[in-house]
Amino acid sequence: MSHKKYRKETNCLNCGAAVTGKFCSECGQENLDTHENFFHIAGHFLSDYFHFDSKFFRSLIPLFTKPGFLTKEYWQGKRVHYIHPLRLFFFVTILFVIASNVFYKQFEGVVKSQLKEGSSVFPKMDSAYLATLPDSAKLFVGKGRDSLTVKEIKKEKANEKRRMNKLRLGTDDVFKSIKYVTFLLLPIYALLFKLLYIRKKSFYVDHLVYMMHVQSFVYCVLSFLFFLPLIVPLSLSMVKNISLLIIFVYIAASLRYLYQQPWWKTITKAIIATFLLYFITVFTLFTIAGLDAIFIQ
Repeated sequence: MSHKKYRKETNCLNCGAAVTGKFCSECGQENLDTHENFFHIAGHFLSDYFHFDSKFFRSLIPLFTKPGFLTKEYWQGKRVHYIHPLRLFFFVTILFVIASNVFYKQFEGVVKSQLKEGSSVFPKMDSAYLATLPDSAKLFVGKGRDSLTVKEIKKEKANEKRRMNKLRLGTDDVFKSIKYVTFLLLPIYALLFKLLYIRKKSFYVDHLVYMMHVQSFVYCVLSFLFFLPLIVPLSLSMVKNISLLIIFVYIAASLRYLYQQPWWKTITKAIIATFLLYFITVFTLFTIAGLDAIFIQ
């Protein structure tokens, strides 16, 4: 690999300050020759790439094997050897978006059929049967509602079909923009742990760093589980239950490592945190899908 070529001049090209070494003491820019050949440029790229690569894998191993370790190292200022939590989160998010799209394509029919079953107002009103009846005929629809004419029922079913189609399109859009949704939820997740450990008097940003590491782990696990049905037959409910169990265990282990509270307290807070994280995520996704569907023509 080519060595870096430094300038003989001692003035910083960025801020103009005097440079006494390889880096400017004022702005931190490296005093490199701006007229480099191809091999020098390629050398810099490879150096930066492998530097990032080593940091990434050095961070990835304890992320899985030592829950809470990376967060504590960051809190204590030991940050040189590990990738920044935000960079780790962004990198893993790319993998998660790819995996979630593959997963959604595989289970798209199941998800949309569940939406239909959960939202249908007239599940037993068959269209073919209604076509045999006069529009003025009245039928009992149940659920505390008065009897409706066949004409009114047909109109309700048509409106319901339009709503469901819009909701399905909204669900498609949510999966396309899931990377933005999960990023925007990070501050809310962090606030949850801030409230759970309010007596610790820790800074909010500490919990934000913790959530970046937890979210990175969750995305790695979910990415693996999303690809797994391509090899092993797994149902949608099985993927959900397995992921929730793994997330709960990881949160409990990391909180125990970070705060050293008794196990009964740690497990109680982990249960609350896991439930609320799941609820907030699902509620947000369905809300966005619903709002998105409203504006779909």
